[in-house]
Amino acid sequence: MKKKRILIILAVIIILIAIIFIVRSIINANKPKETIDDFSSVKELIEYDGHEYLGMKNSEEEGFEKDIYIKFSKPPINDDGTTNEGLYEVVISHLAGKLAGHNFRMIDQENNILVSIKFNENKEVSVYTINNDSNYWEHIKTDYQIDNYKDDTITKVTVVSPVLQNIINANWIYNNINLGTKESTVNDYEIYFDEGYKIKKIGTEIYNIVYTSNYTNEILQGITTSTGLENIKNILGEPTYYDSEANEEVIGYKCEYFYIFFSDYGISVYHLDEYNEEDSKEFGTLVTELNKTGDMNTFLNKLTDLYPYYASNLSDGNYINIKYPLQGFEVTFGTTNNNGITLYSNFKGYITEDLTIDDVKTKKIIPANVYTNLETNLVYNVECNRIDEDLYNRNPYSQAYFIQTEEYTVSRNGENYNFYSRDGGKIDSSLIIKNLTSMINYGENEFVYGVSNDGIYIYNAETLELIKIVEGNGDFNIQSINNRTIYYDNTSVNF
Repeated sequence: MKKKRILIILAVIIILIAIIFIVRSIINANKPKETIDDFSSVKELIEYDGHEYLGMKNSEEEGFEKDIYIKFSKPPINDDGTTNEGLYEVVISHLAGKLAGHNFRMIDQENNILVSIKFNENKEVSVYTINNDSNYWEHIKTDYQIDNYKDDTITKVTVVSPVLQNIINANWIYNNINLGTKESTVNDYEIYFDEGYKIKKIGTEIYNIVYTSNYTNEILQGITTSTGLENIKNILGEPTYYDSEANEEVIGYKCEYFYIFFSDYGISVYHLDEYNEEDSKEFGTLVTELNKTGDMNTFLNKLTDLYPYYASNLSDGNYINIKYPLQGFEVTFGTTNNNGITLYSNFKGYITEDLTIDDVKTKKIIPANVYTNLETNLVYNVECNRIDEDLYNRNPYSQAYFIQTEEYTVSRNGENYNFYSRDGGKIDSSLIIKNLTSMINYGENEFVYGVSNDGIYIYNAETLELIKIVEGNGDFNIQSINNRTIYYDNTSVNF
């Protein structure tokens, strides 16, 4: 009897242990994976990342320990040209962490993918290639772009706008054209408000003219700034440039003498670049020298000597970005990816001393420090960014402005203060104010500000009238305005 009781107790204990084991297994199975060590095997890790594990064996190639057979859940590149780089990088980095110090290969026979990973003595990845290519992702994107590349069609148009006719006849030379009366300059654009356009020049040439709603006459035959996009398509045909996924639709055409873009925010025209063979060869020489020496500063100095008329030049610490939209390339240094030269669909000529963009398209070879974005025209890209920036300047997100009224948004950049009409119906303007101590709006269009040891000013952004109402020494720190009385520095003044 005693022996039977012991057997029952042992059976109960065994059952309890089994239950505990099962419960722990269920808990561990459902427990979120936080580190590589949480995975019990390579198989579990691969399947956790959403791919199919097919097996693992000793490697058939010298220098590698293991060959892991896998079927990736998606192909490297999709039908629309987007890659699945991120999806691949996750599982590759996970396996590299799991097998740190043990060289391995990942083989997807169905998709013809061979990933090779080698480690150094510190168990850090020293070799990472896909199909023996260390720049695999960039190269398959380039191949896709080349396979789908089409020359931009030339759309025939009839120019009606006298100012655009004059600009074309003057070969876009700024000083050879009578543009009218300039009211202000904001963000490098000269604003001819009453005439209904704004102009940006680069060097001696007009780079961009933007027609606003104030321009009511025809620009092209049958087209004004109030013509809807569908009607424009009916007149000019299907656009050459468009983005079906863009929040704000912008369509564009390449014409004999210019690019022209249409949106709900005006009509924008850029002149075409005239290809210069000699300059192009010199550009190729500069890229060749960069790839030999790695001397970024020398390259940039020589580049801006060769092409001094860039559209934008951004510099912040080690970050540099220079855009040449009309030439179809940009230069970027100081980022984690794509440091070097990016070529767009409107690029022409030499990339290096012995390689042209036509060679890239026919031979599918790309030199070091060069990347491609051949599905996009850089002028179109810049125009979309211009519109986005303009919309943001007029109505930025909450508190991303210096002052805002129902009519105007005031932004500050150092000593430069820009006054943007929020709906675009009034004039934009800019003031340079040194030693500003305070600024307060009075109503919707007037702004009162104090300047240390100078005085107090009133600026009417709508009429562009600037009046100095107090002069002297002091902070001129304005506390408030009430019934046209300005209270400042423990005193007040009426205006």
